[in-house]
Amino acid sequence: MKEFDCADVVPGCGASFRAPTSGELVAHGRLHAERAHGKTEPDMPAVDVVVRAAIRDVR
Repeated sequence: MKEFDCADVVPGCGASFRAPTSGELVAHGRLHAERAHGKTEPDMPAVDVVVRAAIRDVR
């Protein structure tokens, strides 16, 4: 299982996601970035990079 906490990228954001794969977490991160932080399609390559860098393995 893998986890991404948005606060690792956006201080103060309380969103946290868990999924079996990094790819699923990147998809969750993209959707969250759009809905919660106003990111648009041109921002998504950068969103992918920061989400992937912040993913960690959890039990």
